[in-house]
Formats: sequence, C-alpha cells, structure tokens
Amino acid sequence: MKPQTTIQILRCLTLGRYTARVVEGRLETEGPQPLAGPLPASIKARRDELVAFLEEWCGGEWPPAREPGSGLREVEEFLDCGLAIALDVLEAAERRAAA
Repeated sequence: MKPQTTIQILRCLTLGRYTARVVEGRLETEGPQPLAGPLPASIKARRDELVAFLEEWCGGEWPPAREPGSGLREVEEFLDCGLAIALDVLEAAERRAAA
C-alpha cells in the first residue's frame, strides 16, 4: 500500500482532531485517541517530509500557527479562503512542480 502524501496526512489529522508539532526536529502528535489504520504507517514513511512541510509552511505545528511564520496561513489570507483551499493550492503547486 502506497503511503499517503503529506497533505493527505494533514487532512486526516484535521478530520480526526489531531494536532502535530515539531519539537527539536521530532514530530509529536496529540489527539483524542491513539492513531490507527494506515495513518501511522504513512506518518512513519513520510516523517521527514512532514517535519519539513510543518517547518516551512506551518510555523512548525498543525493546525498551522496563526502568527507570522506560517506560510500556509499567509496563502489562506492572500486568497481569502479557508485552510482546505490553501492546502488544495499547495497540493496543485506540488503536482505542477513534479510534472
């Protein structure tokens, strides 16, 4: 089974009401119950990408920080849209860059 993409993982975390943050280069998650299903395996497979994405786009945490330092929140404000649309835009940009 192919691991979920970083953005798919973040969408799952949101749906499950989980948070994530980068602490001293490590990824920590918290939520209402232990992670289950294919999500933990995807997180393990994409851990480095998740950490890089959170640090570059989210101020080191999920949901993204509201204060300056969150590029994803800047995209959200610039486009005057919600977080889901901002993720769609980044996902489309990643696909375009990979093509």
